[in-house]
Amino acid sequence: MKKILGILFLLIIVAAGVCAYFFPGIPYYYKCTHELEIRDSIWEELPKDLPKLSEGYADFSTMGVRITAWNDMEAQRAADDNAVTWANEDKSHMINISQERINESSDFLDMTGITHDDLDAYCKDAEKTTPESKYEFVKLMASLTMDDFDIHNYKNSKTFYRIMKLKSDDFYFGKEFPVKFYPVDGVGYRGYLLSSVEPDGDHGYAKFAVINIYPEKDKKTRYIIDISVTDWNEVLAIANSIKLT
Repeated sequence: MKKILGILFLLIIVAAGVCAYFFPGIPYYYKCTHELEIRDSIWEELPKDLPKLSEGYADFSTMGVRITAWNDMEAQRAADDNAVTWANEDKSHMINISQERINESSDFLDMTGITHDDLDAYCKDAEKTTPESKYEFVKLMASLTMDDFDIHNYKNSKTFYRIMKLKSDDFYFGKEFPVKFYPVDGVGYRGYLLSSVEPDGDHGYAKFAVINIYPEKDKKTRYIIDISVTDWNEVLAIANSIKLT
């Protein structure tokens, strides 16, 4: 009996060694599939049949940004010189545009636990473009799925897990509160729209749409645009109307 148990123990050790050698990413695969709530892509392309913004809409411009939105809005008083708000009387239509300077010493990987070398190694192995900006990193993070996991590389599997953990920790509010990213790219800029449905604290929910715009000629400026949510396709059409002036 002892001999049989000894053989079984030896076989277990050998099997564990084989798995550790050929599949070193197994521990992080387990963590991804058992700890993370979001394991799919939350990056989506804009629908091709967005509504036309003609009657009932007008252009609004400030700080080098022009956007087409509801024509019943008027400029609101603002205490911040770097922000402009338009809204209608009952605030059902609202747009806020603010400008933010990006600190030259800021690093988009700060507070992530991921180094640039580790990110570059993972992206090269996964045949993905290595992010060089926050916009590119957000796009990578939002679009990753478990199909991009490398079970044969321990270091890359660890990097993948950390990226996916950021996505799950920051953008999971419950199955009934989905979060999605959409590309908002135009002439002279790149950006994305974050759409979310979140609990409002009163046993209900609130819809949010926030756009981040990164001008290509000015790497140290970011525009943040908040839009009130009516119909999601209408909001996406408004986002798609953005132009730099």
